[in-house]
Amino acid sequence: MAIDRDFPIQVKRPIDRSISIRQQTQKEEDRWFRERERLKAEYRDLQKKNRELATQNRELKIEIDACQSSIESTERQIVEIGRITKELDPFLEQTYERLASLVKDGLPFLKEERTRRIMALRHILDSPDVSISEKYRKIMEALSIEAEYGNTVEVYQRKISINNRSIFVNIFRLGRISLFFQTPDRETSGYFDIATSTWKVLPARYNRTITAALEIGLKRRPVELLELPIGRLAIK
Repeated sequence: MAIDRDFPIQVKRPIDRSISIRQQTQKEEDRWFRERERLKAEYRDLQKKNRELATQNRELKIEIDACQSSIESTERQIVEIGRITKELDPFLEQTYERLASLVKDGLPFLKEERTRRIMALRHILDSPDVSISEKYRKIMEALSIEAEYGNTVEVYQRKISINNRSIFVNIFRLGRISLFFQTPDRETSGYFDIATSTWKVLPARYNRTITAALEIGLKRRPVELLELPIGRLAIK
């Protein structure tokens, strides 16, 4: 039987090719395994980022909804402020006119102080830079001050005109009801006639009562009931 000397070579070549293919296949498998792991890791990262983006999206939606709600609320407030402003403006003007009239035509006490307050109030009401709430506050403040005068008494000194003659007197203010005067010698007393806007002399029988009122106003004697002539008097 003849032996083929090339037989081992013929056997070895396929084996070598098989081994080479196997090695190449293994390399490809290793490469694909690494690629798969890389893709899996990238996929996990993408999923994580997607969850984070979804969370951020929800949070942004909540913020946007809150902003939208705030905008709508602000718009409603602007409309409401506009309505209130339209309603308040006439009220503020009417109240101002009332206060100005009290100072101009009422009892002439603290005239300069009260006139300055009214002038300052006019400036505030005319200023476009002052909010309607601040105008309202200032009007109410002035109204409160004027109202408080009705609950107090006061004694002060000044010159007044009686029968075209200027004299220095002590004045007793009884709330917002009446003003009475008396000369320092206590010989002459009188009152302010709101109807004629003039000072008038009272009969001498009122001197003692006016003196008592002045002393009470100065806290020099305890409070007591006094019979003061209130209102317009017809003196004969």
